[in-house]
Amino acid sequence: MRTHFAAAAALALAACACAAHAQMPTFPAPAFRGGNTDWQVVLTTTQSDLSVSYRLSVPEADKAQEGTLGQRNAAYGEYRMAGVIGMEKSALTVKITAVPLGKPCKLDNGLMGDAYGRFTYSIEVIPQPSKPISTGSDHKPWPAKWSGCGNFTLD
Repeated sequence: MRTHFAAAAALALAACACAAHAQMPTFPAPAFRGGNTDWQVVLTTTQSDLSVSYRLSVPEADKAQEGTLGQRNAAYGEYRMAGVIGMEKSALTVKITAVPLGKPCKLDNGLMGDAYGRFTYSIEVIPQPSKPISTGSDHKPWPAKWSGCGNFTLD
C-alpha cells in the first residue's frame, strides 16, 4: 500500500514539475536567428523581464520591422510569443518548435543549416491580416505567415 502511495505521489510531483516548466518559457540562449530565403528574423531576450525583441526583414516591407514580444505558455520544447507589427499595430504571433529527431528543417532552396550549424528549430511568424493604413505606409499587405528554420545562438 505504501508503495502505491509513494508511486502516486512521485507521479503527481513529476506532473507538477512539468506544468511549472510549461508556464515559465525562457530561451535557452540569448538570441534566435532564423528565416528563409526571402526573410530573416533575429529575436533577442532581455534578462530582467524575459521579454523578447525582434527585428524582422521581409520582402513586403521597405525597412526592417522591430518590436517587443511577450512570451506565452507553450508545450515543452516550443516557444510562443505575441506582439504587434507595422504602423497599424497588427497582432503578431511567433512560434518556434524543435525539429523532430531525424527530420530536417529545410529552407526553400534546400539548405538544412547555416553558419550556426544544422537547423534545429522551425519558426512561423504569423501577422494578423491587415492592409496598410495609408499610401505612405512602409509595407505591402502581410502574407498569412512566414515559415522557415533557425537556431538559438549566443550572439
